[in-house]
Amino acid sequence: MAFRIAPQQTVTTFPKQKAKKNGNYLAFLHSLPCVVSGASEVQAAHLSYAAPRYGHYGRGKGSKAPDRWALPLSAAEHTRQHSMNEEDYWRSVGINAHVLALTIFGLWSDMGDDAEPFATAIINQARIEARRTRDA
Repeated sequence: MAFRIAPQQTVTTFPKQKAKKNGNYLAFLHSLPCVVSGASEVQAAHLSYAAPRYGHYGRGKGSKAPDRWALPLSAAEHTRQHSMNEEDYWRSVGINAHVLALTIFGLWSDMGDDAEPFATAIINQARIEARRTRDA
């Protein structure tokens, strides 16, 4: 007896919600190194492209994504992120930006500013893994 796997439905509309802003979280991000270069002076770079599998449905025109979808990037990397297709940018640096953003936000949500050394260690590990992937 054979079984048929039913095709999955494709989601064509996404829930809309006003972006949540949190100045304390953005200040925390500024204390972390750049996720690409390791530089210490960073800007909060919001991810704008949708990744529904991680619960990120993109952003509206003229608005930023919620702060949970921000990562620390140096000014040069932030400019580069915005100068090209954003998905291509993150692919080119070898980082799953949505997973990293959720991980850092989760640490901060649980630990507050005490999460800084843990988030820094995770960023450094992501940078090492990205370098290995690019060099392979």
